[in-house]
Amino acid sequence: MDIKLTPLALSKIRTLVPPSSGNVLRISVYKGGCAGYEYQLEICLPKENDIRLNFEEITLAVDPESCPFLSGSTIDYKEGLTQGGFRVINPRVKSTCGCGSSFQI
Repeated sequence: MDIKLTPLALSKIRTLVPPSSGNVLRISVYKGGCAGYEYQLEICLPKENDIRLNFEEITLAVDPESCPFLSGSTIDYKEGLTQGGFRVINPRVKSTCGCGSSFQI
């Protein structure tokens, strides 16, 4: 499973998910939105069958069904009053919807 985190994303995850908490940042892809698929990011305990990726002291969990959709992606974080937050830069995406919250592969 090949997913990268930018330094800014890694720094933000550190502030949101203390390693001692046992929680992880979990990412999954599910059907939805006007373009077909959407990302879901959550801070939670990892699920039993999740693929776990370690970045220094941070763990990223990916559900197995989402792996084919996310392989080769980079997770970034953008600071800002509007449109700030985590974003997935995915080379497999062919198009996105007008608002940018869903995508097609």
